[in-house]
Amino acid sequence: AIVDEARLLQQEDKSIPWYLLVAKYRLSIDTLQSIYNQAEVDTQRRQQRSALVTKTAERHFDSALGQCNWEAVAGELDTPLIECLDHFNASNSTIKPHSPIETYGGWSKADMGKLKQFIAANYADSSSVDWRLAGAYMNIDALECQRVGLGTFNDPINEVGYRRVCEFRESIMSWKDIHQYFLQYATVSLLKGKCLVFKRKLDGVRGVRLTAKWTDADLERMKDLVEQHLESATRSELVDIIQRELPARPLSDIRLLFGRYLYKLRAGRMRAGQMIRLRELVAEYGEDWDRIGEALGVLPYRAQMNWIKFGGNEGDLSGWTSDETRQFQQLVSSGVKAKEAVRLLTTKPYWAYQDKKSHINAAAKQQRDGTFSGSCWSAADDETLLKIIDGSTASAAAKWEQVRKALGRSVIACQHRFLAINNYRRHVADDHRNLVTSEVQRQLKSNSTVDWSQVSQETGFGLRECLELSQYDVGKARWQYDPDSFSQSMADRMAGFIKEHYPVPTPVSYRAVSNYMWVDMDDCICIHDLLLGKFKWTEADYERVAALRAQGLMFKEVARQLSPTLATGTVKGALRRYLLPKPVRRPISADELIEVSRLVDEYAGKYPVTDLFTKIRTRLNLTNRSHSHQSVVKCIAAHPHYQTKIRNIDYNDLANRIATGQTTAKLAAMEFDVPLRNIEVRMRAVDNKLYSSKWTEEETRKLVDYMQSCDSKPDLVYFSKVLGTK
Repeated sequence: AIVDEARLLQQEDKSIPWYLLVAKYRLSIDTLQSIYNQAEVDTQRRQQRSALVTKTAERHFDSALGQCNWEAVAGELDTPLIECLDHFNASNSTIKPHSPIETYGGWSKADMGKLKQFIAANYADSSSVDWRLAGAYMNIDALECQRVGLGTFNDPINEVGYRRVCEFRESIMSWKDIHQYFLQYATVSLLKGKCLVFKRKLDGVRGVRLTAKWTDADLERMKDLVEQHLESATRSELVDIIQRELPARPLSDIRLLFGRYLYKLRAGRMRAGQMIRLRELVAEYGEDWDRIGEALGVLPYRAQMNWIKFGGNEGDLSGWTSDETRQFQQLVSSGVKAKEAVRLLTTKPYWAYQDKKSHINAAAKQQRDGTFSGSCWSAADDETLLKIIDGSTASAAAKWEQVRKALGRSVIACQHRFLAINNYRRHVADDHRNLVTSEVQRQLKSNSTVDWSQVSQETGFGLRECLELSQYDVGKARWQYDPDSFSQSMADRMAGFIKEHYPVPTPVSYRAVSNYMWVDMDDCICIHDLLLGKFKWTEADYERVAALRAQGLMFKEVARQLSPTLATGTVKGALRRYLLPKPVRRPISADELIEVSRLVDEYAGKYPVTDLFTKIRTRLNLTNRSHSHQSVVKCIAAHPHYQTKIRNIDYNDLANRIATGQTTAKLAAMEFDVPLRNIEVRMRAVDNKLYSSKWTEEETRKLVDYMQSCDSKPDLVYFSKVLGTK
């Protein structure tokens, strides 16, 4: 995964942005580079081996049979058959796969027997078959081999697979999506049949069910509750009402059956047969929607809305004839809208033309883009989709265009699939968090302490992953800085953990740090900032410094009272800013800005950029007006001479150097002779790539809760550390 992602990133940039992989895999740049270099060596060896196997296979190819004698190839190279097939490169070979249907009119018994014999000799069951290798062995397209090969199996589903299907169904996943995890069964219907057979066997042999069967009385009670409270309660409130009335039924079953019944009640447009019956009832009863709804077996509101939207349109509601379809296609191709088509053809209602036009446009788009729909998503498709979306640093539009080309599907289909995968990921993540949190609570209840290695062993997750997943905070200690009782060993322990598990530039998960130290997360953030030399001055801090100095304490002692790493000079400067009156400064004038721009044009390229700022301020007598700093810096940074230099810098390489401590932003500005402002702006853009730009529902909820809890200006730097993902 590391090597594939590095190669994908290298396609987009001149150099590999190792800092992104450091943040994702929690490994140092040296380790990642050694893994990548070893993979490159292995790739070269594999290419050499592939060329040898391909050349040998061409010698043993029988053009009359259209197949290669792979047993002879394996014997000549003294290599296992599967390994030879894996190394065979069809794209660089003169051997081209054929289709038995096109060549011979269908599969022969000999070919089917050979395929079945190959699968039986090399694979235990249908789920483990590599159809690419089977296709190479038969010299037939892999998908066609899979279609025929799956038909030779009749594997029953086992208990593990059946329980997995039950879990998916309880999470309201469709059979079509479940089938993606059981591709050894050729169709969705076959999978459902296997599950039904196993369920009957389970009920008959063991006399038990995974869930109690719903009775007709329970179903009728649920329907009565829905119809009774449909207008006065929301969807979630209806589920709660049903659960209170039927406490013996699982919540997942209630949601599933309730959703199905609610869809029947509130579905949109009726079918053509129902619309014909609706017209007859309106002619008979007028607009008595209660009687019409009862006669149709639908809600009165649904019958009324269907009549308002579609029923009043005159036109035939039966199926489309070939002449009607041909005439309408001609109108669509000439740019005629659906409303105009109603007037010209007069055989269908407006909504029927709308639907038909949508189908025609969708088919034309699929043919134009080379995309297809209605086909199943394989595990390889999902892997390709996630690799491009999660691994690419391109813009969102460019990512989806890459996905469309790679998978041959429409962008909308890919986005819907990605949304479904993310929903599944979120549900799995919630389950993982609950599992780890429950284990932490159990250990605290029995031992009063948490053994994280044992938590990792019990849950099956890594140590760092367990620390990040646990959400239990009850009983954590406080850790506020006190110069008299500050524990340096405790601080070193926290710093060592962060250095080991979150190497620069990996964003630190303070949730994991808090769980590891078993200290309040806010205190961990505060102490870590102090250890890094960061100190946020407040009005109370200025007053405290002045009071301590008035007591006769030296600046070194005052600094120690505030932070273990605060420099003496920083305290002196803070006290000076607090005591001295702030001078009144006037803004820089337009004439001065024009003169600054002229001087930048004159000095750019003649002097180092570090001297340029001082020369311009001295020349214009701006040295005592610090507010002019930003104006001069902006003029220098926007000059074409420095903009050209900025564009020629490889920022991925620079980010890698900064991440490994080889340089800093200030040293890089001196090295490339560009303003520090430009380097800092670009590096902030580089840092943003470490985080996802998409907001999840949980992240949004946390942000809203934090903003609502703030009485004063919110500290978003602090909140980003608490959130850890933005």
